[in-house]
Parts: sequence; structure tokens; C-alpha cells
Amino acid sequence: MNRKLYDIHYHLFDLSHPNLLAFLLRDDLITKNAVRKILGELPFIFKITPLWLLSLFSLRISDKVKDYLKHDAGKVLNLLSVMEGAADYHFLYTEYFLLKENLYFGKTATARYNKIAVCPLIIDFGYKGMEKPDYFYNFPPAKPIVNQVLDLLRAIYFYYNYDIILHPDKPEKLKLIPTATPKEEKLFEIYPFLGINTQNYDLSEITELFDKYFRGYEYDHSPSDRQIKLFNKLGTVKVDLEDMIFRRKEASDSGYYSYLFAGIKLYPPLGFDPWPTDNPKELEKVRFLYSECIRRNLPVTVHCSEGGFNTSPDAELLTNPSKRWQMVLSRPEYSNLKINFAHFGRQNDGKKDWQQTILSNIYRNGNIYTDCSCLTPQADDYEKIKEVMNKNSESNILFGTDFIINLIWSNSYNEYLNNFIRNPFLDDRQKEQMCEINPERFLFG
Repeated sequence: MNRKLYDIHYHLFDLSHPNLLAFLLRDDLITKNAVRKILGELPFIFKITPLWLLSLFSLRISDKVKDYLKHDAGKVLNLLSVMEGAADYHFLYTEYFLLKENLYFGKTATARYNKIAVCPLIIDFGYKGMEKPDYFYNFPPAKPIVNQVLDLLRAIYFYYNYDIILHPDKPEKLKLIPTATPKEEKLFEIYPFLGINTQNYDLSEITELFDKYFRGYEYDHSPSDRQIKLFNKLGTVKVDLEDMIFRRKEASDSGYYSYLFAGIKLYPPLGFDPWPTDNPKELEKVRFLYSECIRRNLPVTVHCSEGGFNTSPDAELLTNPSKRWQMVLSRPEYSNLKINFAHFGRQNDGKKDWQQTILSNIYRNGNIYTDCSCLTPQADDYEKIKEVMNKNSESNILFGTDFIINLIWSNSYNEYLNNFIRNPFLDDRQKEQMCEINPERFLFG
């Protein structure tokens, strides 16, 4: 057996990475149903009482909220439990539970795949587009991607150089030990995407980012050449914050930071404008970004859903694939730009406008892709994918989980992967297209 499942849409977060205000205000984290459940358990008199009187019963209300969090908000607590852990151990921790289950992954008799290739997507949270609040420490929190990059590189280094086992003396804990497993035999291959919001940098800084992280990509002569270089770099880079900022490692090795990333991640709801026609300087940066992605054969994954981390007042305009993005896709010079419009353009209230726009672009341009991340936490959800999968689209639909964010809807990474493997709506050939053939072409082709 030598099969590899690609999870094209993956996240490594700890609580320091996202803008927590944007995180807590996600529509799918604190839902209407959760609020109704809490209110539904309060005595009727509370529901008809003026708000100023409710303050007299604040203890009773707070008890109901705490009771909900303890007993009914299991998925939210599960998500926060993973986010609260150290990012360094993230891949080791996730692998531990996959192998412990002993089902579809690894080298056992029941295994379908002996490798999982994940693409952690760094989101450039930055700080643009956020209003200055009226409390004391009122500067919007800056979230420079260098900190996320550093944590991700440490997590990759730890994964390929260590293992975790049950502690021999403390069975409730895990213990870190040096690994005896060669890199080629590890379960995970890790191909991250670098998050960039052009509004957070000037053009010279964006040029430096491409020179730092993507040096030499334009000379790769085949998909296998690109893949081998990315794989060989895994687990070899160990840096601290000063090294990252001042680029000290490059003094002796100009390509030290190259081949750490497989592509670029864009996030319009945080303010990235795909085609800023009213801002010539910003448009110049965006055009440079696209041209460099084409020149260096870098795939791009862009958030395309009405959910997510929304801080821009223009989130809908910037995210909608039929608006600003259509201005990009209609230009011949960007016909070779590989873009994955993630989440299948999921809209609220069952609307399908964005999904239809994405499918229309796929039919016209083989370099356009989409993924099913966060749409399919249950096996039955793949019926929706089956409905739109046809000979014109099946080569451009990718499997993705949106882990760890998908813990809002799913109990575990194991569960999400298992539901894909055993769903009855897609046949084996379609599953192979989604999780093996298509993502490999998107990443390296």
C-alpha cells in the first residue's frame, strides 16, 4: 500500500494566533440556537421582564450560561481544548489520536492510506479594517504572520524529530521522546500556505516575502521536482523570532527559508481586496502578487464563504466570486493563476449564487478549483457534493476539512476523515479524484 490522502484545507491555531474578537464573533461559534436554549431554560417571568430588571437576576442568568458551557457546548470546548495546547505538539498530538484509533490510517490491515498530506493555511490577521475601540488599551491588536510562521515551523520540526507516547508513570499525560521513525515513514506530510494581506505591507515588503520564502521556485522543472524539494525541507528548519525578523540564517544559506511553503492563502473578509480599482498603489501590489504566483507556479487558496473571521465592512463585496474576483479572472494575463475558492462558496440560508459562479469559472478554466472544507462534517453531507460533481467539475473539486475550525461542527479530525472515506454517495473513483489526484495537481502541477 502506498496511498496518500490530501487535506487541502487545514489550520494550525493556538489562542495567540487569531484575532480573538473576530474569532468569538463568528456566527457559527455562538449560535442562535445556543442563545435560545439558554433563554428557554429561564423562568417565563425573565422573558417578559425589562432589561434593567434582569440585572437583578444576573447570578441566575450567569449560572445558566455556565451550565450551557459545561454540559451542552461540548464542541466549542473541544475546539478550545485543542487551541489551548502548545502549537509545537500539534501534529504529534493529531497523529497520536489517528494512530490510536487504528482504523483507516497507518500500516494496519484496515488502513486505506498510509500517508496524510495536510496544507496548514496561515491567515494574515494583521490589523487593518478594524475600528479603534473606546476602551483603554484601544489599539487594534496587530497579529504579524511572523509569529504564526515561527510556531508552524516549530510544530513541523517537532513532528519530524520527536514522538509522543503515554507517560510510563503518569498515564493521564503524554511524554515527548526523540523519534526513531524516518521522515519517509511518518504519517503526515506538511505543505503549508503563507497568508498574505497586501494591505498590511508595502510593495517592497511583499517583494521581500517572495524572495525569502519562494526563492528558486520558478526553476522547478516538474511537479515531482517541486514536491521533492518541499518534502526534503520538512523538519530541517529551526529558528527563533530574531532569526526570522533579521534573516540571520540567510547569511550562510540564501535559500534557508525557501521551500517551506507550497502556496499562498488570501482572506478577503479581513480586508484583502482582490482588485482594488480605486487604489492604484494597492492594485500594483495585488497585480505583483498574482504575477509572482504565476511565475513561480504557486497555488492560491482564497476564503470564499459568508462565514469565517469578518472584520472588514466590505467583506461580502471582497469575498463574492462574481464581483471583485471576476475582474481578476476575466483578464487573460491571469488565466494561468491557480485558485482554490474554498468552502464551495458557502452562503447563508441555503443560497447557491456563489457556488454557481465558482462552477461556471471551473467549466471555463481548468486552473480554478474549489474545496468542500467545513461543508461535510457528516457522511450524509457528501450527497451535496455528489449533486454538483460531474465530468466538467470532478477534476477540480478538492477534499479539505477546515481542521481545527471544523471542531465547531465535528467531534474530531478522525471523525471528519472517516466520514469522507465511508460516505456512500461518492464512489471510489470520485473519492480518489478529490483526495489524491486533484490536490496533487493543484499543489505541484
